[in-house]
Amino acid sequence: MVIGVDLGYGWVKATNGERSNRFPALVGEAHELLLSDLFGVPEYDVHIDTPFGSRRVFVGELARQESQAAWNLATKKFEDTDTEALWLTALALFARDGEPLDVVTGLPLAHYEAQRAALRERLLSLRGRVTIQGRIVEVEARSVRVIPQAMGAMIASLLDPATLELRNPAWTEHGGYLLLVDVGTRTTGFVTFETQPELRLMNRLSDSVDVGVHDLYVALASVFRQRTGETPPLSDGLYDELYARGEVFYGGHTVSVEPERSRHIERMGGLIVRRIQEHLGAEALKRVHTVFVAGGGYRIVQTTLQRMFPRVVVVPNPQMANAEGYRLYGLTRAESGR
Repeated sequence: MVIGVDLGYGWVKATNGERSNRFPALVGEAHELLLSDLFGVPEYDVHIDTPFGSRRVFVGELARQESQAAWNLATKKFEDTDTEALWLTALALFARDGEPLDVVTGLPLAHYEAQRAALRERLLSLRGRVTIQGRIVEVEARSVRVIPQAMGAMIASLLDPATLELRNPAWTEHGGYLLLVDVGTRTTGFVTFETQPELRLMNRLSDSVDVGVHDLYVALASVFRQRTGETPPLSDGLYDELYARGEVFYGGHTVSVEPERSRHIERMGGLIVRRIQEHLGAEALKRVHTVFVAGGGYRIVQTTLQRMFPRVVVVPNPQMANAEGYRLYGLTRAESGR
């Protein structure tokens, strides 16, 4: 089974093409829950047994609700102690009957060359018995590939998942560049593809910048504190609501963070796009004819990009785009025998 796993800073996303799972990238210490016998075992109350010991943790929404959990924004995921729980939980949701798991994941381009070998080695070494959703499964990846993060979203944008052919041949008929901008929690990745004489990644025109949804949430937390006198942790789900709708029910009434929210989104979108412009340079920008936008924070840059480029396309299911692209990449490698 080929699985794409996006170990994001804010969310973990995974898909095997038939099913998809998404949960907050939060891990907290487990404890006994009141009335668990009445309501059943919580979905992400996870028991992990590895060669190095046993651990019980809350993962995802359960960690957010019942533990003192926080986003881990460390740049070296292979050294992150939460990686084991997040990775094994993501794979356990798909593991069945000893079927081999071939997994593709990614790293931001800024970290890719320096960290890909260490991350791959670390993820290959993670194995154990996982108890989740009332099941006990043995989890181990047979193979792990690590590719540039935003490249996954570009693959998901370009390829039809059923045929692995281009969704729209017109994108490559007339030359020029395709640009994808992927706005995640901690970083924004961008990749550029040249379309003629063949479709290929332009490494020198691809990179990532350390600006993402987390920076917006920091700004929204300041506005929320002005309105309420309180500052919930940035991992609290209310910031997802504030980002999406500009308001949230809190303290007995609706709290709005407009118009500051719109101003922060515009300012941050402008900052991200200027960083991309700076990297690409004037000549390369003239050759970009289509921009794809992905990631949970795609709205931050969408309006700014639409003012600059003639064609801006939001990819299908933008938050899952990297995971889906990783899976498609794994399928193409399997078909070619590589």
